[in-house]
Amino acid sequence: MKNFLLSGCFLIIALTGISTNMNGQTKKAYASLNHIALYVVNLERSTAFYRDIIQLEPIPEPFKDGRHSWFKVGAHSQVHLISGAQAAGSHDKNTHLCFSIPDMTAFVAMLQQHRISYEDWPGKPNAITKRVDGVQQIYLKDPDGYWLEINDDTY
Repeated sequence: MKNFLLSGCFLIIALTGISTNMNGQTKKAYASLNHIALYVVNLERSTAFYRDIIQLEPIPEPFKDGRHSWFKVGAHSQVHLISGAQAAGSHDKNTHLCFSIPDMTAFVAMLQQHRISYEDWPGKPNAITKRVDGVQQIYLKDPDGYWLEINDDTY
């Protein structure tokens, strides 16, 4: 009788398609960041900024149309630059992208070397905010006026 019931259970599982793979390889039940797209005026200038100043890793982009640059920013996340914007805009600092860097002192020195302005959260030029958790952060604008936070929270 036991074997009959066990065989019946396996038959039901086989016929209904219920998975017996219970090792955790199911899809996540929440969203994850895939990419952020920024519409830029001058693709070459913005590409150089994100590659050379922010130090993002360029990755191949599939369109190969000269209108896009892609950068890796995580295991499965990217920043996409798309050319075609008519003018750089004015953006509120509260809307920003944040990148973490390993060495704030070296990063600030590089900004100063390239004469790139930065400020702390309240807006004091050439100042660094220190959060209550000890993380240092600065804010700067990219060539199109998008605000970026740079911090040393490398967890």
